[in-house]
Amino acid sequence: MNSAYVFSWCIVGLAAMASATSEGEAEPTCFSRFDYDYKMLQKLVSLEQTIQNLKDSLAESKNKIEDMSREYELTTKNLQDLLSQTKENIESGSVYIRWGRNECQDNAEIVYKGFTAGKKWNDGGSGGDTICLPEDPSWLNYSTINSPRGTVYGTEINIEEPSGVFEKKVLDQNLPCVACHVKKSSVIMIPGRGHCYTNWNLEYNGYLMADKHSHPTPHNHVCVDHHPDFMQGGGKNNDDHILYLTISKCGSLPCPPYANDRELACVVCSK
Repeated sequence: MNSAYVFSWCIVGLAAMASATSEGEAEPTCFSRFDYDYKMLQKLVSLEQTIQNLKDSLAESKNKIEDMSREYELTTKNLQDLLSQTKENIESGSVYIRWGRNECQDNAEIVYKGFTAGKKWNDGGSGGDTICLPEDPSWLNYSTINSPRGTVYGTEINIEEPSGVFEKKVLDQNLPCVACHVKKSSVIMIPGRGHCYTNWNLEYNGYLMADKHSHPTPHNHVCVDHHPDFMQGGGKNNDDHILYLTISKCGSLPCPPYANDRELACVVCSK
């Protein structure tokens, strides 16, 4: 290396030493151009590594943000679907008949009040189901021509008193009914139980009733409230559409869990 070149860098080093000494710093040593270039190269390499680390960190953060964004969108969609389904269930709801009562539970609204009715017990025809006729009928066309028709009668309970089942005397009493709307997606009547299963809500409970087993034609089972209301002016033995308690019979029906000649309970549950 040229001696003049080295000497000039020593002069630079001595000038830097004088400046550092005036500021109370350690005295620098004389260095060559090679030392200077090497140190600068080290700094550049360190700076480049720092920049690369920042780029890697930014890329990682970007990926995390994108993952969080996708997760947020999925969660939002699931919540919107759940909200929509819940709203649909609440707005639609379900309807059931509460047999033997004039009022619905507090959690349900009345669709209409009415009278329990059906075919006469010894008629071979007409409908076989028990129906809830509204107390405020409206008519379309009607005729007084005497031609074959089905018939429908009001309903009364036939049971020996004291029954030991109902809390009050019910013999020959005419039964009301009420249609109830509940803001639940499902409603079920469970025969043979007086209580709902877990996670189901009680609407009402009572006793399973139908026609007498020896009558010529049947009608369907209904769940009559355990504490029934009665229609005003009822109590006469008209022997029209009659409901009887239903009992279990052992044999093909396993006993236990069932018992012979025991009145079956029933419950209406919603969810």
